[in-house]
Amino acid sequence: MTTAGWRARGAGRRDCVCPPLTAGFTLVEILVVLVVIGIGLGLITLSTGHDSAALLRNESERLRSVLEHAAQLAQWRHASLVWEADASGYRFAVPTPEGTLTEDTDPTLAWHPLPPEVRMRVIDATGASAPLRLLLRASGRNDPYAVALESSAGAWTIAGDPLNRVRAAPSR
Repeated sequence: MTTAGWRARGAGRRDCVCPPLTAGFTLVEILVVLVVIGIGLGLITLSTGHDSAALLRNESERLRSVLEHAAQLAQWRHASLVWEADASGYRFAVPTPEGTLTEDTDPTLAWHPLPPEVRMRVIDATGASAPLRLLLRASGRNDPYAVALESSAGAWTIAGDPLNRVRAAPSR
């Protein structure tokens, strides 16, 4: 068809038969995108899943906030709380008049297992290791304490002062 023929029939009209355009992606394109997404997710999982330094930091921050919460709760309830720990974890208990301990009912203060690679010790005022037990008094006047959390990634110290300010920081 000549140019004149195009003009004669209308500027915007085509008389030729063209195959319809197909929209969408090919199977190969979809598979490539899925592989790229899978590799990206795998790298993200590997980079965050085995970070023992982050695990130690998170455990330290959790213990710091739970100790602070427990000290405030002891004051609010007008009843002392005892923090006990062993190699596998820690819990809070309420002393009874008979001298025994009953586990606290607050879900925040329930038994918390430590990750297997994290070790814990209490440090007394002289810097020596002490029993893994702290008394949080109802009066709010607690003895200063320090708890060390250690792993192959380093160490963190959680320290409490007599005014119930609890801080967590990497140990030097």
